Amino acid sequence: MKRILRSHLLAMGALFSLASAARAQALGGHTHSAPHGGEVVEFAENHVEFKADSSGVIMVWLLDSHEKTIAPPRSGSVTLVPEGQGQSTIPLHVGAASQALVGRFDPAKFTAFQAVVSLPIAGKRHNFRFHYPAHH
Repeated sequence: MKRILRSHLLAMGALFSLASAARAQALGGHTHSAPHGGEVVEFAENHVEFKADSSGVIMVWLLDSHEKTIAPPRSGSVTLVPEGQGQSTIPLHVGAASQALVGRFDPAKFTAFQAVVSLPIAGKRHNFRFHYPAHH
């Protein structure tokens, strides 16, 4: 029964993703390239890119209107919201060798999740939603 319910939920999620993409195109939205291979969302004249990998590394970049990397805020956080278990908030800090905010998660514990990235931009806190693994 659980397997049937899960497959129905996955199918509904896929349909919702397709409907959202069609709606974004209908509203004049456009697809963004991801200069670092992650997922990109638009924010005012900027963009935010999120990338997580199977080793447990999370990287978040702030991009300008041309999707070029710009200096990120000094810190931020990402809340991992997996299906069926408790959420976990991870601090993000500027990486030593990059213009990205970096954090780590336990890949054995978190194999799939929704990520809510929280960043202070222009004196105000903003939240951005992403998925791991990414929905491309």
